[in-house]
Parts: sequence; structure tokens; C-alpha cells
Amino acid sequence: MRIASPWSQYSELLSTDHALLDSLGTVAVYPAGTFLITQGARPEALLLLLVGRAAISLQRETGPVEVDQVGNGDILGEMSFLGDSQASASVVTRSECRVLRIPREALHQRAVTDPGFAARLYRGMARVLAERLRERNTRLFAEEPSAVDYAAAWTDTIAALRSIQLPPVVERYVAAYEQVGHRSAFLWRWCWRGVDETTLPAVQAEWREHLLSTKLLAIILNVLLDDLADQRGSEALLETALSIPFHPQGKEAPAPRVPEEDRRYFALIAELWHALEERVQALPHHAVYRPLYIFDYQQVFNSMRYSVLTRNRPALHNLAENRAYSPHNMNMMVFATLDLMTAPVRTEELGAIREAIWYAQSMGQIANMTATWRREVAARDFASRVFVQALDAGVLTAGELQTLPPEDITARIESSGMEQRLLAEWREQRQRLDVLMNRVRSFDMARLVRGVDTLLGMHLAARGLI
Repeated sequence: MRIASPWSQYSELLSTDHALLDSLGTVAVYPAGTFLITQGARPEALLLLLVGRAAISLQRETGPVEVDQVGNGDILGEMSFLGDSQASASVVTRSECRVLRIPREALHQRAVTDPGFAARLYRGMARVLAERLRERNTRLFAEEPSAVDYAAAWTDTIAALRSIQLPPVVERYVAAYEQVGHRSAFLWRWCWRGVDETTLPAVQAEWREHLLSTKLLAIILNVLLDDLADQRGSEALLETALSIPFHPQGKEAPAPRVPEEDRRYFALIAELWHALEERVQALPHHAVYRPLYIFDYQQVFNSMRYSVLTRNRPALHNLAENRAYSPHNMNMMVFATLDLMTAPVRTEELGAIREAIWYAQSMGQIANMTATWRREVAARDFASRVFVQALDAGVLTAGELQTLPPEDITARIESSGMEQRLLAEWREQRQRLDVLMNRVRSFDMARLVRGVDTLLGMHLAARGLI
């Protein structure tokens, strides 16, 4: 009987690639309790676990915490290899292990001389890693972990995000944004992975990169507009900016009248919007879904208006309106409509698809709020639902939000379980998505649900970075 190669689970690799990888490495045997990889150190080899079991653990103040296990056929150290960075976790053998060690330098040299092999290897590692993370995610949510535990399980995604190469059209507008904005370059790579994970599986392959790039331009535009709402708090400036999208004169519309110091900022908003429109109008079913696209974008703009209203008038805060308006700032309804412009779906399923995306968008907003609320305290930006929940529960008053030191506000929210309450709301909506999966046959809804799960993990692992 022919024995399958341990590389065979990496479907992207050719049989000749299997032989090449075997020839580049050497096999060693390690007893139980051996550290194959040490957290904080830079692995000098890519490891393939041929036989045995090992544990992935994170070092905390109270000691090591096991977050996953690996076995026959699993690659170890791939994140550090892809990102050329220190290991985010340790790997310790739990039994005697037989391991193929492929030196980093040998792989790099081969990748330079054989780009096709390199591309197949990277794609295979990325796919297997994503599957491993999703399996871990399923186990974690079965046990209803804390946000800290869930974030820890996803820390190895961060190194991979840093290695993402954005398309030239996106890099161009990232560079333009950096002339007027303050968000870090990491954010855009994080967003690229997020929109990739949550793009509808029905999207035709030839349009996928066009769509992802278009969505990234929309996110940069969204950040520019959102900062007018959240940081400047100017209703007049926001309304001036919102007069640019869908202007009946299009590119021929006169430049909005704004203070001189804001002209570059508004010029970039206009340039981005027109670039976005050109890309959207190139999509094959644009005309069919154009009315829905305009409707969805108006909801995004209303979300920003609501943010300014509540920032300037804190007494308006209430849970019902926060749940109704705030999620649209995630743009996921807009993005799903863009997907439909390239994806043939059953007309009778549009309602169920829209409902699923509505929940996905709400869950995305909850994930974002859970990950970012701490950095918003110092800016006195209390639009996040965690603050509205605190007001509703009597943990804080509107006056205390305006006057208490930021560290006191943070301490009260952390001690009152507001974050756990948000995650409980996320889980309730996740259950609704499971029900909706049975109503959609146009594409594999399970892939979208896994993407939403991934989005939560990405948010929690990237606290302080986005």
C-alpha cells in the first residue's frame, strides 16, 4: 500500500514540491517536554510534525496557558516564517515527536529561484492556518471563553497580517491618506484580511481582487468621514463632506467651501469617492443593484450623523438607537451589495441574504466596539455600545462620562461586566446566523459565518493596533 506524503494535505503543492521540501530538511526525534519553538524567539526553521502530539501555549503572568494542540502533518512556525518575526507562542512536545526541520535560509533561497513553488507553499500554509484557527474558534465558543482567552488564541494572525502586500491602487490612496490622517498602516492590512474573510462566497473569482481593492478604498473614505464625526464633532463639516457622494454633477461638482486648512482633506474625500464610483460602475450587475447600493450608503452616512448628534448631545444615548444606527458604520451591507453586483444568486433568496448580512454587520460592530472602546475613553468619544450599556445599567451617568478621569471610567466598565455583556449579544446573533444558513442555497453560507467568527478573533487580537 502506498503511504501518502505528509505534505498531501497541502493541496496547493505538487508532488515534486513534496520531494523538494523533504530534500531541504532533516528529520529529528524529540522526547516529550521539548520546546520546539519558544515564544519571543525567532524560529530558524519551518517544522513539519511527522509523528506525535505537541501543545501551543502562551506565557502569561500566572504561567503558561495551553491554547491549542497540533499533531501529524501540522506545520509549526509558519507565522514567523511568513512574517519574519518572533514566535507569538511556544510549541512543546506532549509525546515523543518525529519532526522534519527545514532551515529558514534554505527555504528562502529556493523561493527566490522558484517563485511558483514559493507561491504554492505560501498559499498552502495560509489555507491550513486559517482552517486551524477556525477549528480553534469553534472550540472556544463552545466553551464561551473570556475576551482575553479568545484574543490570546488569535495572536498568531497578527504577524501574518503585517506581511500582506496591498494592490498598487490601494497603496496609492494609503499614501494619500497618510498626508492628512493619523491611522497606522497596519489598519489597512488588517482590513484587507477582514473584507477577504467576509466577502460573499458567490463572488466570481475574476472579480474578487477588484472587489477587495474597491472595499479598501471605501474603508479609507469611511475613516476620513468618520473622523470628522468622531474627532472633530462638527455637524457642519460632516454635512459638507456628505454632499460629495452621489452629487448629481459628479466629478463636475464645485469643490465644497471649507476652511483653507481642511481643503486637502476634502479634496482627498472627493478623489476617493470618484475613484470608488468608477470601480463600482465597472461591476457587471451594477445597474441592477444601484438603487440598493445608494440606499445602503445612505445608512452609513446616517450612522455618522447619529454619531455626531450623540457626541454633541450625550443625553440622546439609548440602546435601541445605538443598535439600530451604529452597525451601519461597518459598511458590510454596502459591501454585500457590491458582491451581489458580481455574484449570481437566486432572487427569492435576497431577503434571507440581506438578513444574514444585517446580523453579520451587527456582529462586526460588536467585535469592533469590544476591541476599541478603551482607546476612545481618553478622547471622550462615547458612541460605543459599551458606554451606552453602562449608562443603561446605571454603572455611569452622562455627567460622569464627561468629568471622571479616563482611568476611573475604564475601571468601572471593566469591573461591571459590560464587555462580557457585549460578547453575549454577539453569541445570540451568531445563533441567528446558524438558522439563516438553512435558507440560503445560492452559496455556502457556512463560509460567511466562519468569516464573521474570524472577524471577532481578528478584532480582539488586534487591540491597541486598530
